[in-house]
Amino acid sequence: MKEPDLLHTPAPGGDQFSFRIEQCGRGDATCILLHGFGEGGYVWYDFAPRLPKKYRAIIIDFRGHGDSDEDPTGNYGVGPYSTDVLDLIQKYKLGNVSLVGHSLGAAVALQVAAAVPHLVTDLVLVDFSLSTEPDVCENILSQFHEQCDGYNSLAEYADWISAKRPLTHPRMLRHIVDNALRETADGRFVLKVDQRIQQLISTGSARTDDVRAIFSKILCRTLLIRGRGSAVLCKKEALDIIRLLKDGQLCEVSRAGHAVMVEDPDEFADAVNRFLLGPRSSRSEL
Repeated sequence: MKEPDLLHTPAPGGDQFSFRIEQCGRGDATCILLHGFGEGGYVWYDFAPRLPKKYRAIIIDFRGHGDSDEDPTGNYGVGPYSTDVLDLIQKYKLGNVSLVGHSLGAAVALQVAAAVPHLVTDLVLVDFSLSTEPDVCENILSQFHEQCDGYNSLAEYADWISAKRPLTHPRMLRHIVDNALRETADGRFVLKVDQRIQQLISTGSARTDDVRAIFSKILCRTLLIRGRGSAVLCKKEALDIIRLLKDGQLCEVSRAGHAVMVEDPDEFADAVNRFLLGPRSSRSEL
C-alpha cells in the first residue's frame, strides 16, 4: 500500500512552539494518531488510509521527534505533548474526535481524553503500561542511542531493524527506513529526534503524574490493544487497566510485541476499525 496523500502543516503548540501534522482523508469525524518514544508519524502511514471513510486522520510528530522542530528549551514530556494536542483541537475546532496512541502516545491520548471528555468519542491505547521494568527501559535507551549514533546507509539501518526488531513487517520496514532518518553533513544517517528526549525514559516522564486518577475522568469507550509477545505490557496488567476504565475492552494481536501497528499492521487495522465501527453502549455515549 502506498503512503497516504498527506497535507503537511505546522501547528502551534501550547507555548507557541510549532510542531508538524499531516492529514489523510476527508471525513467529518477526526482520528488523531499519536506515536511512541523516538518515533514519528510515519508509524501510522500504513494505518491512516485504512480508517473508515467517515474519518479524517491527523498524524502528529511530537516536538523533538520526526519532522517537528526541536524545542530550544527541551520541554518534552506527556504534559507539553498533551497541551500541543489540546491546542490543535481548539484551533481547528475539532469535535467527534477519536484518539489512537502507542506507548508514550497513549499516555498523551489519556491526558487529552480526560481534559476534553465531551469532545473525545473513542480512545485506543496501544500497548500502554502503567509501569515499565528497568531492564525494558534500558533496552529502549540502548536502541535509541544506537540509532542516534547513525548509519552509513539506509540499507545498513534496514539491516539493524531486521536484527533488533525482527517482528517488523516488511511493508512497515520501508516506511520506517524512508522516514525515520536524516542525512548529516558527513553523509551518515541518524534518527530524526532531539537526543534530549531520552529524559522521557530515564526520568519516567513518559507517564502521566497520576494516571489512575486520570482513568476516572475517561468517559468514552476505550480499546486497549496488546501485542501478545509484548515485553512492556503483560496480560495481567492489561486486565487491571481494563478494570480501571468505565467502558474498556481488551484486544490481543497474536503476531506482535510492543510495536503492534508496525509488527502486524493488518490485524491491528482490523481490530481498531472493528472497534471504531462497533456498537456503542449507553455508557460510552455520555
